[in-house]
Amino acid sequence: MTSRNPDSGTRLAAVIGDPVAQSLSPIIHNAVFESLKVNWLYLAFLVEAGKVKDALDAMAVFGIAGLSVTMPHKNEVARLVREIGEIDEIVRVTNSANTVMLRQDGSMFATNTDGQGACNAIEANSSQKIAKSRVVVLGAGGTASAVVYSLIKNGAAEVVIANRTPANAEKIAQNYENCRVSSNLDREVANAEIIINTTPVGFNPSGEQNSKSVIAPIDVTLINATHTVLDAVYRPLETGLLGAAKKVGAQTIDGLEMLVHQASLQQEVWLGVRGDTDLMRRAALDRQ
Repeated sequence: MTSRNPDSGTRLAAVIGDPVAQSLSPIIHNAVFESLKVNWLYLAFLVEAGKVKDALDAMAVFGIAGLSVTMPHKNEVARLVREIGEIDEIVRVTNSANTVMLRQDGSMFATNTDGQGACNAIEANSSQKIAKSRVVVLGAGGTASAVVYSLIKNGAAEVVIANRTPANAEKIAQNYENCRVSSNLDREVANAEIIINTTPVGFNPSGEQNSKSVIAPIDVTLINATHTVLDAVYRPLETGLLGAAKKVGAQTIDGLEMLVHQASLQQEVWLGVRGDTDLMRRAALDRQ
């Protein structure tokens, strides 16, 4: 039985967030479930603020084996699962969860695959290694927190966070010895090998290039051919930041690549095996 023909034995997984209409997660996860011939089906559920606990309770009621969590619920899911189940170190440190598993015994486990997904995407699509690298992270939200955690765990020499509100960046940086906050982007970008954008700057839900999508979160003249640039935004695939980076010869990684790599890690949590990231990317591009 495949995910296209669900039956009483089908295990469910889903993404919860607000909004979720634009999510590519059902497409990419179902493509993997089909390829692995497992009886799983992945759906998207719109969950409004104030109803996150109800969504977690529904996992046990309806036998939903796994959840992906997107904005704006990552922090609340981390808090709730900390109270009722088990969280791992990344969730404890970052207070952000993007993956939940309902175990066979009914207990709940939460982790976050965003950061390692970003690291894997960089190393799979460029010659740049995370270890010993100097990295500038743009933004200080839940995704940034997970990315910084994983960069440090993967041996980055130094991580510099740049954010409009420095206090939010300081909350992340204080957890690590070799992480700091800086407002002098000219100097920091010049000294960095990797630049990662975790802000929504450049996002357009339609995926079309327009005046918003070509806006970049930093002065693009700071980027040169020695840089590796990842943008977590995947609509459009080529943001203003990535377009400018390509023009000067930098290595670039789009947000879809980060998405499929973090999804592969989610599948490992739920199924015990990582899905094919190339398969997921092709499935997503076919629906674009």
